[in-house]
Amino acid sequence: MANIFRIKTTRPLTAGAETVQKAGNLFVRIRRGGRAVLRPVLDCGTRYRDESSKWYIQYRDSTGNWQRVPGYTDKEATVQLAAELERKVERRVAGLTNPFEDAEKRPLIEHLQDFQAYLRGKGDSVKHVDQTFGRIRRALDGCGMTAWADVSASRLVAWLEHERHAGRIGIKTSNYYQSAVKEFCTWMVRDKRAESSPLTHLSAQNADADVRRQRRAVTPDEFNRLVQAAMIGPAVQCMNGADRAMLYILASWTGYRRKELASLTASSFDFESNPPVVRVGAAYSKRKRNDSVPLHEGVAERIKQWLACKDNDDQEVAVFPLRTDAGRLRRTSKMMKVDLKAARRAWIEEASTEDECRRRQKSDFLTYQNDEGLFADFHANRHTFISNLGRAGISPKLAQTLARHSDPKLTMNIYTHVDSHDKADAIGKLPAPPELEVLSTTEHRFVSTDSVAQGVAQTSDAVGHRAASAVNGVESDEVESLKNKPLLPQGLGIESHPMATGDESSGGGIRTPDTRIMIPLL
Repeated sequence: MANIFRIKTTRPLTAGAETVQKAGNLFVRIRRGGRAVLRPVLDCGTRYRDESSKWYIQYRDSTGNWQRVPGYTDKEATVQLAAELERKVERRVAGLTNPFEDAEKRPLIEHLQDFQAYLRGKGDSVKHVDQTFGRIRRALDGCGMTAWADVSASRLVAWLEHERHAGRIGIKTSNYYQSAVKEFCTWMVRDKRAESSPLTHLSAQNADADVRRQRRAVTPDEFNRLVQAAMIGPAVQCMNGADRAMLYILASWTGYRRKELASLTASSFDFESNPPVVRVGAAYSKRKRNDSVPLHEGVAERIKQWLACKDNDDQEVAVFPLRTDAGRLRRTSKMMKVDLKAARRAWIEEASTEDECRRRQKSDFLTYQNDEGLFADFHANRHTFISNLGRAGISPKLAQTLARHSDPKLTMNIYTHVDSHDKADAIGKLPAPPELEVLSTTEHRFVSTDSVAQGVAQTSDAVGHRAASAVNGVESDEVESLKNKPLLPQGLGIESHPMATGDESSGGGIRTPDTRIMIPLL
C-alpha cells in the first residue's frame, strides 16, 4: 500500500518573525506560495516546524524496495498518482509492462554521461574516454537522436555516408564512429537500460578501399642521408638536429611510437644489463603494459655518447623535448618532412652531370610522399624497424613480439614492406634451372617432321607428296631407308590377333597393335 505524506523539517526563527498565540500554542506566520501560513514553534522557542508544499509518495517497486517520488501540491491528485504507480508495479510483476520504460524515458545525454563515467571507472585512458565520448556525442547530435527511441541504424548509416561524401571523414574514421556508438548501445543493454541494441547488425566497411595515408619503409641509403641532414640541420619544432637524429635512430631500431618515445628518461635505459634494454612504462605504452626492447650494440653506444653530451643530469626528465608546455605532442611528421627535403636537396646537388641531376630530380628518392602515394612520416620509422626485421630473416612470431602486436597479420601485412629490390633478391636465391643437354646417341637421335616429309616426298610421285603431309616423325634409320628405296607395291604382312568369340565391338574386324598401319597415307 502506497503512503502519501509531506516532508517535515525544522527551521530557525528569523529575527523579527511574527508570532501568534492560537489555542494556547505559539505559531509563527510565514509566507508560502504567495499567502500567509502558520507554523508551530517548538518548545525551545528558537525553531519552528515546517513542511513541504508538495505531497510525496512512498511505495514498493517490483523488486520489493521502497521508492519515494514527489507528487503534487494537491492531495487528491497525489492519491491518484500513487494508485497509478501501484498498478504499474503490479503489471510489471506480472510481466505485462516494459521493464526498461523508465530508463528509455531519460535523455540520451544522461545515459552518455553515465557511460563516460563507466569508461573512466574501468581504467581507460583519458584520451580514449574523451575521444569515444566526443565521437558518440557528435554522431547522436548529427543524427538528431535525443532519446533511446530515436536510435536507429538507418539514421546512423545515412549520417556517416553524408559525412564521408562531404569529405570530412574517411571509411576508417567512419568505422571508428560506428564502433563507438555500437559500444554505447551494447553498454545500455548490459546495464539493464534497454532490451536490445538496434545497431547489432551493423558491420564495418572495408577501410582498405579508402586508405587516406599509407606509409612506407625508409631504405638504408635514405635513412643514412636523413640522419646526416638532421645532424647539421636547424632546430625544428623546438628540437635541435642532434636530438632529432637520435630520435630517428631510436625509433627505427626499437619500433617505439611517438608517445612512447616522449616518455623516455635517462632512467629508461639500462646499459648494464646483457643485452642493454630501453623500457617504457605501462601508462605510456599503447597496449598498457610495461614494455622493454633490447638495444642494438651500436645503438646503445651512440645513446650513451649522446646522453653524456646533454646538460641535464636529472634522471627523470624526458630526454626528447617532444611535448609542448601545454603537454601536447610536437609534430614529428613536420620534422621528417623538413629533414627529408634537406637530404634530398643535398643528394641532388651531388650529381656530377646535368643528365644525372635531371634523373635525380625525377626520382622519388628521399621524398616525403613517393610516386606510389606512400608517406615517409615519423611513424614510417616503425614500419622501417619491422621491415628490417623481415629482411634480416627474423621469424614472424619473433617479429610480432618485438613489434608488440597482438595480431601477426598486422605485423606481416601492414608493417612489413617488400620493395622491388627485395623481390629481386628473393628470386636470385632460387636454385638455378637444370642444364639442357643435346641427346646425340643412335637410339635417341630424332629428326624433325620436315626432314621426314622431305625424304618421303623425294622418293615417289604424287602419292609420296601426299604421304609427306601426314608424317609426324620417325626415327632417323627409317628416314635413310625412305631416301634410298622407292615406294613399291607391297603386301601387308602384319601380326594380328583374331577377335574373341562374341566380341562385336569392332564390327567383326581384326585388331592390331601396329599403329603405323593406321596412318592415313592416302
